[in-house]
Amino acid sequence: MKKYKGLKLTLIILLILLLSMVSFGGIFIQNKNMFQNILPEYLLARDLKGYRRVELKVSDEILETIRYDAEGNVIAEDNTETEVARTEEKKVNAEEAITQENYQESKNVIEKRLKAMGVQDYVVRQSPEKGTILLELPENTSTDRVVGQLASQGKFEIVDNDTNEVLMTNADLKKVQAGYGTTTSGTTAIFINLQFNKEGTEKLRNITNTYIQTTVEKETQTNEVSEQTEAEANQTEENQTEETEQNTETVTKQIAIKIDDATLLTTYFDEEVSNGILQLSVGSSTSSSQAEMQEYLIEANSMAALLDSGKMPLVYEIEQNKFVYSDITKHELGIAISIGIVISIIAMIYFIIRYKTKGILASISLVGYMAILLIALRYFNVEISLGGLVGIVLSAIISYVITVNLLKQKEGMQVIKKAFLALIPAFVITIVLIFTNITIGITLFWGMAIALLYHLSITNSMLKD
Repeated sequence: MKKYKGLKLTLIILLILLLSMVSFGGIFIQNKNMFQNILPEYLLARDLKGYRRVELKVSDEILETIRYDAEGNVIAEDNTETEVARTEEKKVNAEEAITQENYQESKNVIEKRLKAMGVQDYVVRQSPEKGTILLELPENTSTDRVVGQLASQGKFEIVDNDTNEVLMTNADLKKVQAGYGTTTSGTTAIFINLQFNKEGTEKLRNITNTYIQTTVEKETQTNEVSEQTEAEANQTEENQTEETEQNTETVTKQIAIKIDDATLLTTYFDEEVSNGILQLSVGSSTSSSQAEMQEYLIEANSMAALLDSGKMPLVYEIEQNKFVYSDITKHELGIAISIGIVISIIAMIYFIIRYKTKGILASISLVGYMAILLIALRYFNVEISLGGLVGIVLSAIISYVITVNLLKQKEGMQVIKKAFLALIPAFVITIVLIFTNITIGITLFWGMAIALLYHLSITNSMLKD
Protein backbone atom coordinates (compact mmCIF):
# COMPACT_ATOMS: atom_id res chain seq x y z
CA MET A 1 0.00 0.00 0.00
CA LYS A 2 2.82 2.40 0.92
CA LYS A 3 4.62 1.47 -2.32
CA TYR A 4 1.48 2.31 -4.33
CA LYS A 5 1.12 5.63 -2.48
CA GLY A 6 4.78 6.50 -3.10
CA LEU A 7 4.43 5.75 -6.83
CA LYS A 8 1.26 7.86 -7.00
CA LEU A 9 2.97 10.77 -5.21
CA THR A 10 5.98 10.53 -7.53
CA LEU A 11 3.77 10.63 -10.63
CA ILE A 12 1.87 13.67 -9.30
CA ILE A 13 5.12 15.54 -8.58
CA LEU A 14 6.48 14.70 -12.05
CA LEU A 15 3.21 15.92 -13.61
CA ILE A 16 3.43 19.19 -11.65
CA LEU A 17 7.05 19.67 -12.75
CA LEU A 18 6.07 19.06 -16.39
CA LEU A 19 3.16 21.51 -16.22
CA SER A 20 5.39 24.09 -14.53
CA MET A 21 8.03 23.77 -17.26
CA VAL A 22 5.32 24.22 -19.92
CA SER A 23 3.64 27.15 -18.17
CA PHE A 24 6.74 29.12 -17.16
CA GLY A 25 8.96 28.07 -20.06
CA GLY A 26 6.74 27.17 -23.02
CA ILE A 27 6.61 24.44 -25.66
CA PHE A 28 9.08 25.04 -28.46
CA ILE A 29 9.06 23.34 -31.85
CA GLN A 30 11.28 23.92 -34.84
CA ASN A 31 9.67 26.06 -37.52
CA LYS A 32 11.99 26.32 -40.53
CA ASN A 33 15.26 27.61 -39.04
CA MET A 34 13.75 28.93 -35.82
CA PHE A 35 12.28 27.51 -32.63
CA GLN A 36 8.74 28.74 -32.00
CA ASN A 37 6.73 28.65 -28.78
CA ILE A 38 3.34 27.08 -29.64
CA LEU A 39 1.84 28.10 -26.30
CA PRO A 40 -0.58 31.04 -26.80
CA GLU A 41 0.69 34.46 -25.74
CA TYR A 42 -0.88 36.21 -22.77
CA LEU A 43 -3.66 38.50 -23.92
CA LEU A 44 -2.88 41.81 -22.22
CA ALA A 45 -5.64 44.39 -21.84
CA ARG A 46 -5.42 48.03 -22.86
CA ASP A 47 -4.24 49.34 -19.47
CA LEU A 48 -1.16 47.07 -19.60
CA LYS A 49 -0.45 46.88 -23.32
CA GLY A 50 -1.73 50.26 -24.48
CA TYR A 51 -4.92 50.82 -26.43
CA ARG A 52 -6.42 52.27 -29.58
CA ARG A 53 -8.23 55.57 -29.18
CA VAL A 54 -10.88 56.11 -31.84
CA GLU A 55 -13.10 59.16 -32.24
CA LEU A 56 -16.20 58.91 -34.42
CA LYS A 57 -17.97 62.13 -35.30
CA VAL A 58 -21.32 62.67 -36.99
CA SER A 59 -20.51 63.14 -40.67
CA ASP A 60 -21.22 66.53 -42.24
CA GLU A 61 -20.35 65.36 -45.75
CA ILE A 62 -22.24 67.09 -48.55
CA LEU A 63 -23.58 64.64 -51.13
CA GLU A 64 -24.62 67.25 -53.66
CA THR A 65 -25.48 70.91 -54.08
CA ILE A 66 -28.85 71.53 -55.74
CA ARG A 67 -29.27 74.80 -57.65
CA TYR A 68 -32.61 76.58 -58.17
CA ASP A 69 -33.64 79.37 -60.51
CA ALA A 70 -35.85 82.34 -59.61
CA GLU A 71 -39.02 80.29 -60.18
CA GLY A 72 -37.87 77.48 -57.90
CA ASN A 73 -37.00 75.02 -60.65
CA VAL A 74 -33.94 72.76 -60.34
CA ILE A 75 -31.10 73.76 -62.65
CA ALA A 76 -29.37 70.86 -64.38
CA GLU A 77 -25.69 70.33 -63.63
CA ASP A 78 -24.63 71.00 -67.21
CA ASN A 79 -26.69 74.20 -67.38
CA THR A 80 -24.31 77.13 -66.98
CA GLU A 81 -26.49 79.82 -68.51
CA THR A 82 -29.44 79.99 -66.13
CA GLU A 83 -29.00 82.38 -63.24
CA VAL A 84 -28.87 80.66 -59.84
CA ALA A 85 -31.35 82.16 -57.38
CA ARG A 86 -30.52 79.91 -54.43
CA THR A 87 -28.66 76.69 -53.57
CA GLU A 88 -29.48 73.81 -51.27
CA GLU A 89 -26.91 71.36 -49.86
CA LYS A 90 -27.98 67.75 -49.53
CA LYS A 91 -25.96 66.19 -46.70
CA VAL A 92 -25.39 62.53 -45.87
CA ASN A 93 -27.17 63.21 -42.55
CA ALA A 94 -30.40 65.14 -42.90
CA GLU A 95 -30.93 67.99 -40.44
CA GLU A 96 -34.05 66.37 -39.00
CA ALA A 97 -32.02 63.21 -38.22
CA ILE A 98 -29.61 65.07 -35.90
CA THR A 99 -31.37 64.35 -32.60
CA GLN A 100 -30.45 63.17 -29.10
CA GLU A 101 -32.41 59.97 -29.69
CA ASN A 102 -30.37 59.11 -32.77
CA TYR A 103 -27.14 59.95 -30.93
CA GLN A 104 -28.06 57.45 -28.20
CA GLU A 105 -29.25 54.80 -30.68
CA SER A 106 -25.96 55.06 -32.60
CA LYS A 107 -24.03 54.50 -29.35
CA ASN A 108 -26.21 51.47 -28.55
CA VAL A 109 -25.50 49.98 -31.99
CA ILE A 110 -21.75 50.50 -31.49
CA GLU A 111 -21.88 48.63 -28.17
CA LYS A 112 -23.85 45.77 -29.75
CA ARG A 113 -21.22 45.42 -32.48
CA LEU A 114 -18.38 45.34 -29.97
CA LYS A 115 -20.07 42.54 -28.03
CA ALA A 116 -20.96 40.62 -31.20
CA MET A 117 -17.34 40.80 -32.40
CA GLY A 118 -16.07 39.51 -29.06
CA VAL A 119 -14.16 42.66 -28.11
CA GLN A 120 -13.32 42.79 -24.40
CA ASP A 121 -12.18 45.51 -22.04
CA TYR A 122 -13.44 48.44 -24.11
CA VAL A 123 -14.74 51.87 -23.14
CA VAL A 124 -17.47 53.77 -25.02
CA ARG A 125 -18.20 57.41 -24.25
CA GLN A 126 -20.37 59.94 -26.04
CA SER A 127 -20.59 63.70 -26.19
CA PRO A 128 -24.29 64.57 -25.66
CA GLU A 129 -23.94 67.91 -27.46
CA LYS A 130 -22.47 66.76 -30.78
CA GLY A 131 -23.02 63.00 -30.62
CA THR A 132 -19.28 62.30 -30.98
CA ILE A 133 -18.39 58.76 -29.83
CA LEU A 134 -15.03 58.13 -28.10
CA LEU A 135 -13.73 54.56 -28.02
CA GLU A 136 -10.87 52.90 -26.18
CA LEU A 137 -10.16 49.47 -27.69
CA PRO A 138 -7.54 46.82 -26.87
CA GLU A 139 -4.75 46.71 -29.45
CA ASN A 140 -4.41 43.40 -31.31
CA THR A 141 -4.40 41.97 -34.83
CA SER A 142 -8.15 42.48 -35.27
CA THR A 143 -8.36 46.11 -34.08
CA ASP A 144 -8.22 47.63 -37.57
CA ARG A 145 -11.05 45.36 -38.76
CA VAL A 146 -13.13 46.24 -35.69
CA VAL A 147 -12.63 49.98 -36.20
CA GLY A 148 -13.70 49.65 -39.86
CA GLN A 149 -16.90 47.86 -38.87
CA LEU A 150 -17.73 50.37 -36.13
CA ALA A 151 -17.53 53.29 -38.54
CA SER A 152 -19.91 51.63 -41.01
CA GLN A 153 -23.58 52.57 -40.94
CA GLY A 154 -24.63 48.96 -41.58
CA LYS A 155 -27.35 49.76 -44.12
CA PHE A 156 -28.61 46.53 -45.69
CA GLU A 157 -30.63 46.50 -48.91
CA ILE A 158 -31.82 44.05 -51.52
CA VAL A 159 -32.59 45.99 -54.70
CA ASP A 160 -33.69 45.35 -58.27
CA ASN A 161 -30.45 45.17 -60.23
CA ASP A 162 -31.94 47.04 -63.22
CA THR A 163 -34.18 49.69 -61.65
CA ASN A 164 -32.46 49.95 -58.23
CA GLU A 165 -35.87 49.65 -56.56
CA VAL A 166 -35.43 48.79 -52.87
CA LEU A 167 -37.06 45.43 -52.14
CA MET A 168 -35.81 44.65 -48.59
CA THR A 169 -33.98 46.56 -45.81
CA ASN A 170 -32.62 46.11 -42.27
CA ALA A 171 -36.19 46.22 -40.99
CA ASP A 172 -36.78 42.80 -42.59
CA LEU A 173 -33.84 41.11 -40.83
CA LYS A 174 -34.34 38.99 -37.71
CA LYS A 175 -30.90 37.43 -37.15
CA VAL A 176 -27.60 37.17 -39.02
CA GLN A 177 -25.03 34.46 -38.32
CA ALA A 178 -21.86 33.12 -39.93
CA GLY A 179 -20.28 29.67 -39.86
CA TYR A 180 -19.24 26.57 -41.73
CA GLY A 181 -21.59 24.67 -44.01
CA THR A 182 -21.63 22.15 -46.84
CA THR A 183 -22.33 23.00 -50.47
CA THR A 184 -24.41 20.87 -52.85
CA SER A 185 -21.18 19.39 -54.21
CA GLY A 186 -20.14 18.25 -50.72
CA THR A 187 -17.34 20.77 -50.12
CA THR A 188 -16.94 22.80 -46.94
CA ALA A 189 -17.75 26.50 -47.25
CA ILE A 190 -18.15 29.62 -45.13
CA PHE A 191 -21.72 30.94 -45.14
CA ILE A 192 -23.56 34.01 -43.90
CA ASN A 193 -27.13 33.10 -42.96
CA LEU A 194 -29.63 35.94 -43.23
CA GLN A 195 -32.74 35.02 -41.27
CA PHE A 196 -35.70 37.30 -41.96
CA ASN A 197 -38.69 38.16 -39.79
CA LYS A 198 -42.29 37.27 -40.68
CA GLU A 199 -42.78 40.16 -43.10
CA GLY A 200 -39.31 39.68 -44.57
CA THR A 201 -39.96 35.95 -45.10
CA GLU A 202 -42.98 36.74 -47.27
CA LYS A 203 -41.03 39.38 -49.22
CA LEU A 204 -38.20 36.89 -49.83
CA ARG A 205 -40.66 34.26 -51.06
CA ASN A 206 -42.07 36.72 -53.61
CA ILE A 207 -38.60 37.82 -54.68
CA THR A 208 -37.43 34.25 -55.26
CA ASN A 209 -40.44 33.65 -57.52
CA THR A 210 -39.89 36.88 -59.46
CA TYR A 211 -36.14 37.21 -59.88
CA ILE A 212 -35.49 34.10 -61.94
CA GLN A 213 -34.17 33.07 -65.32
CA THR A 214 -36.91 32.59 -67.94
CA THR A 215 -37.11 31.75 -71.64
CA VAL A 216 -39.29 34.07 -73.71
CA GLU A 217 -40.52 33.39 -77.25
CA LYS A 218 -40.41 36.37 -79.59
CA GLU A 219 -41.79 36.77 -83.12
CA THR A 220 -39.59 38.59 -85.61
CA GLN A 221 -40.64 39.58 -89.12
CA THR A 222 -38.24 39.58 -92.05
CA ASN A 223 -39.01 41.25 -95.42
CA GLU A 224 -37.69 39.72 -98.62
CA VAL A 225 -37.78 41.68 -101.87
CA SER A 226 -38.04 39.69 -105.15
CA GLU A 227 -35.97 40.52 -108.18
CA GLN A 228 -37.39 43.60 -109.86
CA THR A 229 -37.20 44.95 -113.34
CA GLU A 230 -36.63 48.58 -113.96
CA ALA A 231 -40.29 48.99 -114.76
CA GLU A 232 -41.37 47.34 -111.51
CA ALA A 233 -39.13 49.43 -109.30
CA ASN A 234 -42.01 51.73 -108.34
CA GLN A 235 -44.19 48.79 -107.20
CA THR A 236 -41.99 47.58 -104.31
CA GLU A 237 -44.87 46.89 -101.94
CA GLU A 238 -46.56 44.47 -104.34
CA ASN A 239 -43.38 42.47 -104.91
CA GLN A 240 -42.52 42.28 -101.19
CA THR A 241 -43.19 39.08 -99.23
CA GLU A 242 -43.25 38.82 -95.47
CA GLU A 243 -42.04 35.86 -93.35
CA THR A 244 -42.47 35.39 -89.62
CA GLU A 245 -39.82 33.59 -87.52
CA GLN A 246 -40.12 32.24 -83.96
CA ASN A 247 -37.04 33.06 -81.77
CA THR A 248 -36.38 32.33 -78.08
CA GLU A 249 -34.54 34.65 -75.71
CA THR A 250 -33.30 33.98 -72.16
CA VAL A 251 -34.28 36.77 -69.77
CA THR A 252 -32.73 36.93 -66.28
CA LYS A 253 -34.09 39.23 -63.58
CA GLN A 254 -31.49 39.78 -60.88
CA ILE A 255 -31.29 41.33 -57.45
CA ALA A 256 -28.31 43.12 -55.92
CA ILE A 257 -27.46 42.70 -52.24
CA LYS A 258 -25.92 45.92 -50.92
CA ILE A 259 -24.26 46.96 -47.68
CA ASP A 260 -23.79 50.70 -47.23
CA ASP A 261 -24.58 51.19 -50.93
CA ALA A 262 -21.70 48.87 -51.96
CA THR A 263 -22.85 45.85 -53.98
CA LEU A 264 -21.96 42.60 -52.23
CA LEU A 265 -23.25 40.38 -55.03
CA THR A 266 -25.86 40.10 -57.77
CA THR A 267 -27.85 36.92 -58.21
CA TYR A 268 -31.10 35.28 -59.24
CA PHE A 269 -32.99 32.26 -57.89
CA ASP A 270 -33.59 28.75 -59.20
CA GLU A 271 -36.33 27.89 -56.72
CA GLU A 272 -38.64 29.42 -54.15
CA VAL A 273 -37.25 30.19 -50.69
CA SER A 274 -40.10 29.90 -48.22
CA ASN A 275 -38.26 29.37 -44.89
CA GLY A 276 -37.08 32.98 -44.63
CA ILE A 277 -33.37 32.12 -44.69
CA LEU A 278 -31.00 33.40 -47.36
CA GLN A 279 -27.59 31.71 -47.34
CA LEU A 280 -24.63 33.54 -48.87
CA SER A 281 -21.40 31.68 -49.60
CA VAL A 282 -18.21 33.57 -48.72
CA GLY A 283 -15.55 30.99 -49.62
CA SER A 284 -15.11 27.24 -50.06
CA SER A 285 -12.39 24.70 -49.32
CA THR A 286 -12.02 23.65 -52.96
CA SER A 287 -10.03 26.73 -53.93
CA SER A 288 -8.82 27.99 -50.54
CA SER A 289 -6.21 26.93 -48.01
CA GLN A 290 -6.97 26.44 -44.33
CA ALA A 291 -5.50 29.87 -43.53
CA GLU A 292 -7.68 31.48 -46.21
CA MET A 293 -10.76 29.68 -44.90
CA GLN A 294 -10.03 31.02 -41.43
CA GLU A 295 -9.72 34.53 -42.85
CA TYR A 296 -13.04 34.08 -44.67
CA LEU A 297 -14.65 33.01 -41.40
CA ILE A 298 -13.32 36.10 -39.61
CA GLU A 299 -14.67 38.36 -42.38
CA ALA A 300 -18.02 36.57 -42.36
CA ASN A 301 -18.32 36.90 -38.57
CA SER A 302 -17.51 40.62 -38.81
CA MET A 303 -20.16 41.13 -41.48
CA ALA A 304 -22.69 39.12 -39.46
CA ALA A 305 -21.96 41.25 -36.38
CA LEU A 306 -22.37 44.41 -38.46
CA LEU A 307 -25.80 43.42 -39.83
CA ASP A 308 -27.10 41.69 -36.69
CA SER A 309 -26.49 44.76 -34.52
CA GLY A 310 -28.73 46.92 -36.70
CA LYS A 311 -28.33 50.02 -38.81
CA MET A 312 -27.07 53.24 -37.23
CA PRO A 313 -29.56 56.08 -37.74
CA LEU A 314 -26.67 58.45 -38.45
CA VAL A 315 -23.59 58.21 -40.63
CA TYR A 316 -20.35 58.58 -38.68
CA GLU A 317 -16.79 59.11 -39.88
CA ILE A 318 -13.45 58.46 -38.21
CA GLU A 319 -12.03 61.70 -36.83
CA GLN A 320 -9.17 60.15 -34.84
CA ASN A 321 -7.53 56.72 -34.80
CA LYS A 322 -4.32 56.45 -32.81
CA PHE A 323 -2.45 54.17 -30.42
CA VAL A 324 -2.04 55.32 -26.81
CA TYR A 325 0.82 53.81 -24.81
CA SER A 326 0.20 52.34 -21.36
CA ASP A 327 1.13 54.34 -18.26
CA ILE A 328 2.63 51.17 -16.81
CA THR A 329 6.02 50.30 -18.29
CA LYS A 330 7.38 46.78 -18.71
CA HIS A 331 9.97 47.61 -16.05
CA GLU A 332 7.29 48.52 -13.50
CA LEU A 333 5.32 45.40 -14.37
CA GLY A 334 8.47 43.30 -13.97
CA ILE A 335 9.06 44.76 -10.50
CA ALA A 336 5.48 43.92 -9.44
CA ILE A 337 5.85 40.33 -10.68
CA SER A 338 9.22 39.99 -8.88
CA ILE A 339 7.64 41.16 -5.61
CA GLY A 340 4.89 38.55 -6.06
CA ILE A 341 7.46 35.81 -6.63
CA VAL A 342 9.43 36.84 -3.51
CA ILE A 343 6.26 36.78 -1.37
CA SER A 344 5.39 33.32 -2.75
CA ILE A 345 8.86 32.00 -1.91
CA ILE A 346 8.58 33.35 1.66
CA ALA A 347 5.17 31.63 2.02
CA MET A 348 6.63 28.32 0.81
CA ILE A 349 9.61 28.63 3.17
CA TYR A 350 7.13 29.08 6.01
CA PHE A 351 5.35 25.89 4.91
CA ILE A 352 8.59 23.94 4.91
CA ILE A 353 9.70 25.20 8.33
CA ARG A 354 6.30 24.66 9.94
CA TYR A 355 5.15 21.40 8.30
CA LYS A 356 8.44 19.75 7.21
CA THR A 357 7.82 17.10 4.51
CA LYS A 358 4.16 18.04 4.05
CA GLY A 359 5.24 21.64 3.75
CA ILE A 360 7.51 20.72 0.82
CA LEU A 361 4.64 18.87 -0.87
CA ALA A 362 2.28 21.78 -0.23
CA SER A 363 4.80 24.19 -1.78
CA ILE A 364 5.14 22.00 -4.87
CA SER A 365 1.36 21.85 -5.08
CA LEU A 366 1.06 25.66 -4.97
CA VAL A 367 3.56 25.98 -7.83
CA GLY A 368 1.49 23.47 -9.82
CA TYR A 369 -1.69 25.44 -9.16
CA MET A 370 -0.19 28.67 -10.49
CA ALA A 371 1.16 26.81 -13.54
CA ILE A 372 -2.28 25.39 -14.41
CA LEU A 373 -4.02 28.74 -13.80
CA LEU A 374 -1.62 30.58 -16.12
CA ILE A 375 -1.99 27.92 -18.84
CA ALA A 376 -5.79 28.18 -18.56
CA LEU A 377 -5.68 31.98 -18.89
CA ARG A 378 -3.63 31.60 -22.07
CA TYR A 379 -5.77 28.93 -23.71
CA PHE A 380 -9.08 30.55 -22.80
CA ASN A 381 -7.88 33.91 -24.23
CA VAL A 382 -8.59 35.77 -21.00
CA GLU A 383 -7.60 39.43 -21.24
CA ILE A 384 -5.31 40.31 -18.35
CA SER A 385 -5.65 43.88 -17.14
CA LEU A 386 -4.66 45.56 -13.87
CA GLY A 387 -7.92 44.22 -12.47
CA GLY A 388 -7.05 40.82 -13.91
CA LEU A 389 -3.70 40.87 -12.09
CA VAL A 390 -5.56 41.62 -8.87
CA GLY A 391 -7.81 38.64 -9.65
CA ILE A 392 -4.73 36.40 -10.07
CA VAL A 393 -3.30 37.63 -6.74
CA LEU A 394 -6.63 36.99 -4.97
CA SER A 395 -6.77 33.53 -6.55
CA ALA A 396 -3.27 32.78 -5.22
CA ILE A 397 -4.33 33.92 -1.73
CA ILE A 398 -7.46 31.71 -1.87
CA SER A 399 -5.31 28.78 -3.02
CA TYR A 400 -2.88 29.44 -0.16
CA VAL A 401 -5.68 29.51 2.45
CA ILE A 402 -7.16 26.23 1.15
CA THR A 403 -3.70 24.63 1.27
CA VAL A 404 -3.18 25.78 4.88
CA ASN A 405 -6.52 24.24 5.89
CA LEU A 406 -5.61 20.99 4.12
CA LEU A 407 -2.35 20.89 6.11
CA LYS A 408 -4.18 21.47 9.39
CA GLN A 409 -7.10 19.09 8.86
CA LYS A 410 -7.07 15.45 7.85
CA GLU A 411 -10.47 15.42 6.15
CA GLY A 412 -9.77 17.05 2.78
CA MET A 413 -13.31 16.74 1.44
CA GLN A 414 -14.67 18.75 4.36
CA VAL A 415 -12.07 21.50 3.73
CA ILE A 416 -13.01 21.79 0.05
CA LYS A 417 -16.74 21.73 0.89
CA LYS A 418 -16.34 24.57 3.40
CA ALA A 419 -14.20 26.51 0.92
CA PHE A 420 -16.83 26.11 -1.80
CA LEU A 421 -19.64 27.32 0.47
CA ALA A 422 -17.53 30.28 1.57
CA LEU A 423 -16.76 31.19 -2.05
CA ILE A 424 -20.36 31.08 -3.33
CA PRO A 425 -20.87 34.87 -2.79
CA ALA A 426 -17.53 35.49 -4.55
CA PHE A 427 -18.65 33.36 -7.52
CA VAL A 428 -21.89 35.37 -7.78
CA ILE A 429 -19.94 38.65 -7.70
CA THR A 430 -17.48 37.46 -10.37
CA ILE A 431 -20.33 36.43 -12.70
CA VAL A 432 -21.85 39.92 -12.33
CA LEU A 433 -18.43 41.46 -13.04
CA ILE A 434 -18.03 39.30 -16.15
CA PHE A 435 -21.37 40.45 -17.57
CA THR A 436 -20.46 44.09 -16.84
CA ASN A 437 -17.19 43.61 -18.78
CA ILE A 438 -14.91 44.13 -15.72
CA THR A 439 -11.87 41.94 -16.31
CA ILE A 440 -11.13 41.11 -12.67
CA GLY A 441 -14.26 38.93 -12.79
CA ILE A 442 -13.10 36.41 -15.40
CA THR A 443 -9.61 35.87 -13.91
CA LEU A 444 -10.98 35.50 -10.37
CA PHE A 445 -13.70 33.10 -11.58
CA TRP A 446 -11.18 30.79 -13.26
CA GLY A 447 -8.81 31.16 -10.29
CA MET A 448 -11.43 30.02 -7.75
CA ALA A 449 -12.85 27.25 -9.94
CA ILE A 450 -9.41 25.79 -10.68
CA ALA A 451 -8.38 26.16 -7.01
CA LEU A 452 -11.32 24.06 -5.79
CA LEU A 453 -10.87 21.33 -8.40
CA TYR A 454 -7.06 21.30 -8.19
CA HIS A 455 -6.81 21.08 -4.41
CA LEU A 456 -9.59 18.49 -4.24
CA SER A 457 -7.83 16.19 -6.72
CA ILE A 458 -4.11 17.01 -6.46
CA THR A 459 -3.21 18.68 -3.13
CA ASN A 460 -5.57 16.47 -1.14
CA SER A 461 -3.98 13.35 -2.68
CA MET A 462 -0.45 14.60 -1.95
CA LEU A 463 -1.11 15.48 1.71
CA LYS A 464 -3.08 12.37 2.67
CA ASP A 465 -1.40 10.27 5.37
